Amino acid sequence: MINFLPVIYEDELLYSVIARYKQMCGMVSNQALVKDLFGRLIIMKSTFFPIHLNAFVNNLPPTSKITTNEIIINHTMFPFYTSFLSEEKAESINEIMVEGNGLAVESVVGFGGSKVKIQRYLRYCPICYRNDKEELGESYFRRSHQIVGAIYCSIHQVLLKDSPVLSTESGFDYKCADAEVCDEAVIADPYPIRIKELNLQYIHNAERLLKGNYPKKDLQFIINFYIDTLRNKGLASNSGNLYMNELQEQFLHYYPAEYLEIMQSCIDPDNPTNWLRIFVRNNNKNRSPLRHLLFLQFLEVDVDELFQATTVVGKRKVMSEFTPKFDINERRTKWIKLIEENQGASRSELKEKGKGLHTWIFRYDREWYEKVTPRVKVKKQRTDTIDWKKRDEECLKLAKEAVKEIMNKDGKPIRVTPWRIKLTIGAGRWFDNEKLTRTQQYLKEVKEDINDFRIRKVKWAINELNKEDERITAYKVQIYAGFGGGENEVRELIQKVLEENL
Repeated sequence: MINFLPVIYEDELLYSVIARYKQMCGMVSNQALVKDLFGRLIIMKSTFFPIHLNAFVNNLPPTSKITTNEIIINHTMFPFYTSFLSEEKAESINEIMVEGNGLAVESVVGFGGSKVKIQRYLRYCPICYRNDKEELGESYFRRSHQIVGAIYCSIHQVLLKDSPVLSTESGFDYKCADAEVCDEAVIADPYPIRIKELNLQYIHNAERLLKGNYPKKDLQFIINFYIDTLRNKGLASNSGNLYMNELQEQFLHYYPAEYLEIMQSCIDPDNPTNWLRIFVRNNNKNRSPLRHLLFLQFLEVDVDELFQATTVVGKRKVMSEFTPKFDINERRTKWIKLIEENQGASRSELKEKGKGLHTWIFRYDREWYEKVTPRVKVKKQRTDTIDWKKRDEECLKLAKEAVKEIMNKDGKPIRVTPWRIKLTIGAGRWFDNEKLTRTQQYLKEVKEDINDFRIRKVKWAINELNKEDERITAYKVQIYAGFGGGENEVRELIQKVLEENL
């Protein structure tokens, strides 16, 4: 049993508390530290999901009032990452953290198969760090700064910085948020104001998940909630079938492509199985809380609204029984008058001129409609045969000009994709016609590989930083290029490019 524990600060990670305890005791050996705190030697692999917490609490001083549940809810990332999981799954994760039953907790949470990766290093706000030292005499690692996708401090609205402290590692060291791993320098913000606004709103909602301790909802409930909301917004039919093309178009209009890349949620609109298209579907795959929050933000729905909802509908069978609301003789009189005023008009023309009237007569008085409404045979004009070879040449020329425009555009590079080419041209679906064989082949060939695009962005960022006489580091390039701070794969790529250009 230990004799004391440092005062635990608000929103502090348990990892940070243990690191400060180690420093106060002047301990060097991590094995001795773990034995001291847990009563035996255990292996910790995650700063976000500590395990064997019952053993830790039972080893605290007798006067301690700290509970295992308090630690899990207030000093780990459990509330955030389990917000969109079922009660059963959340309870399973809780049990692993309490007892440490041998299962890899992060794999149960769903980190392994997720396309949204957690940041490799613990992060901090340089202003929070400075203020902590002035007010507390020390600083600490906050949970809110570790939210996946958060690139700003919600309080000071400056960019978060990576420390050299790994967030996940077998048998990691315990390091304090001190001058050895943190500094007070604020990074210049390269992002447009729209990205900052979007991210701050995202962080606001994510922090509510951290502090809200909301009741759990199973995935089916959440999906049905999304369908109901989309139906109210006109993005789903009355039965609950999604208008997916329109939904995708509005989503891509709401979120800049650069921001979706930062949030590890890029969407290829030409891919029928991109993450957005399968997000609101009935399957048992885990969805990252990051993407749930992106979707809720797009829908303009507060997280409270979802978790406080008690009933949802989702998809449903629509059985409609129509009851006429107008006098039938009055409707007939108006329809006859419309016919007389538009002699020679076709049925489709009459329908256009008397939209609501036509719909009512056609639905409730069909037999009479057929008797009195004339059929006018309109001789179809012969349309000119399209010269597809010529059209193909014209479209190919437009596509090539669009690629040049995209590649030569000032500012941050934009990835060359078929969708971006069509957007630049202002083309509609006709541009996808399979008869435009050379154009379609060109679109496939010119689509920029994601790794090549990243290298191009990295080189652009390096050149821009050189113009500003900035001391170039991999981290500065990563932020300036718009990748966010937690992408280890991108960091390695940047380091490689920097070494090649030295």
